[in-house]
Amino acid sequence: MTTPTMTADSPEKQSRSVALPLADLGPQECAVMRSADLSETDRELLASMGLREDCRLRLCRVGEPCIVQVEATRLGLSRHVSRRILVERCAAGA
Repeated sequence: MTTPTMTADSPEKQSRSVALPLADLGPQECAVMRSADLSETDRELLASMGLREDCRLRLCRVGEPCIVQVEATRLGLSRHVSRRILVERCAAGA
């Protein structure tokens, strides 16, 4: 008996999210933060406001500043910062 192999067209592969910069999300899109290429001080500051790895967020405003909502908190981020935060889009309906 052979086991099926995963091809580029398989549903399993298509359903996987790809990390992209927060700045590349569209308005009102939801995502999960995966990483931030920032100084430790900046990562700690954002984490103290709720923006940390694996948190869910919603992009409220694209541009400068980029405004994101994490739980009940809205944060304004510079373009420089929003380009260094990698997120994965939430699954549709999640």
